[in-house]
Amino acid sequence: MITVTETAREKIRHALGKAVPPRRHLRIQVGEADGGFDYRMSALDADSIRPADATIELGEVTIVLDPSSAERLEGATIDFEDSLVESGFRIDNPNEPTSPVLPTGARDDLEGSTPDRVRMLLDREINPAIAAHGGVVRLVDYEDGKVFLAFGGGCHGCGMVDVTLKQGVETRIREVVPEVVEVVDTTDHSTGENPYY
Repeated sequence: MITVTETAREKIRHALGKAVPPRRHLRIQVGEADGGFDYRMSALDADSIRPADATIELGEVTIVLDPSSAERLEGATIDFEDSLVESGFRIDNPNEPTSPVLPTGARDDLEGSTPDRVRMLLDREINPAIAAHGGVVRLVDYEDGKVFLAFGGGCHGCGMVDVTLKQGVETRIREVVPEVVEVVDTTDHSTGENPYY
């Protein structure tokens, strides 16, 4: 049904082992958000598995999928990447809805108000880059040189989101839109059941 690389399995085993109490079951839920898929992972105990759920045994770990998520993940590969700019689970999913084609051209020649230029940069460059991890970022507000962002999908609850924000997203926004002096993450990364990616 799905392929989970050894690197991803090890990260899952590690995260489940840190749950209180430690667990061996991981639920992956796939919803729809912003024209694409929204992936959520949460640790659970065996009593929380429902009769209609599909289970995939991976040695010490069991992946649990509700019927809708199982269908949306058919043929997908789950991997884990760790780099300076991005860190997290990467889901290569052939069922992912295709995004509309965005205009091409130089990234540094954006026009319009500051919020408009930030939105264009997010749409043209930043979101395509983090979409490989199932992530998405959107502009919430702009005020007095501060850009307020919300991270979703694979970036929601990610323990490395500070690295992604500070060394990737914020740096690029300030390069292209120099009047931006600060980028603030407004996402509540503590929400969800044991989010860790």
